[in-house]
Amino acid sequence: MAVDLSYRVYKDTKPGNATIREVYSGDVVKKRIAELGKQISEDYKDLERPVVIGVMKGAIFFLSDLMREIKTTDPLQLEFVRLASYGSATESSGTVQTPYLDLPNIAHRHILVVEDIIDSGRTARFFLDYLQGQFAPKTLKMAALLDKPSRRVVEMEADYVGFKIDDFFVVGYGLDYAEQFRELPYLGEVVGFN
Repeated sequence: MAVDLSYRVYKDTKPGNATIREVYSGDVVKKRIAELGKQISEDYKDLERPVVIGVMKGAIFFLSDLMREIKTTDPLQLEFVRLASYGSATESSGTVQTPYLDLPNIAHRHILVVEDIIDSGRTARFFLDYLQGQFAPKTLKMAALLDKPSRRVVEMEADYVGFKIDDFFVVGYGLDYAEQFRELPYLGEVVGFN
């Protein structure tokens, strides 16, 4: 049975003492990313000058593995932004922070945003609306490693989803709790602290 920790904020606990239950092994994650890469390749293969925007920091491993799986006629341009709504908590603060939102002129291009997780949908919706208003892209799509639809507050659906998950807090494969556990080679649920 999964433990729902999404409503808690751990202020007095050392995250390094967490108990983490593996949900998806590294092999399962990589296989799913290869499938997504094939699907995206089919959609983007003949598009002119596609741009991939990685949302840092959580999407770093997903982004790098996914980009290696995407095959297009024109080379991919890679850009990064840094957006946040979690901070050191286990649920969204409700406010999207934009510590790094500096992009070159990518007006009227084919844009693929790569996100680690869609939870409340606020961050994803904010960023897609920003890109639409700022650059009027020819096409605008989003790939998310994880989708947690039970937590949705605003309407938001990714075009490409690695895994739909229930309402539990996930770390590993780039996702963190208080800047820890990103390096885990699998996706795991934080089930408690020692």
